[in-house]
Amino acid sequence: MTRVLIFKDMDAFGVIEVDAPPLRIVRAVNHGNWEDFLPDMPGPLYARQQGDVVVVTHSPPVPEEELPKLSRREHQVLVLLGDGLTTAQIALRLGLRPRTIRGYVASMKARLEAQNIQQLVARAVALGLFRPEV
Repeated sequence: MTRVLIFKDMDAFGVIEVDAPPLRIVRAVNHGNWEDFLPDMPGPLYARQQGDVVVVTHSPPVPEEELPKLSRREHQVLVLLGDGLTTAQIALRLGLRPRTIRGYVASMKARLEAQNIQQLVARAVALGLFRPEV
């Protein structure tokens, strides 16, 4: 079984289990045959594999050179936000001040045009900036 994250838009997603290998799902979706695996989804759809997870969106992939660049520390913060930690918990874990973490979050929200942390994480996953653990 393969976990598939389906982004209905940049802010809302669902997770389903599909009985097929990830590469087969990605190829089918990207060749316009998503109905075999995602029968209730209107198209067009685009898929990519991130580890053992398949991410499906309604928009084509953004070229890598156009993706927002994250520093190593911003990436750490983003992954911990995706794990559900608060900014205070992240500050403790990384040995930084909460204000520093809030600064990283504000910077990433601006670059990804996110209104809140949930939107930030969802957009980062949809863009392939980090691999979710689902």
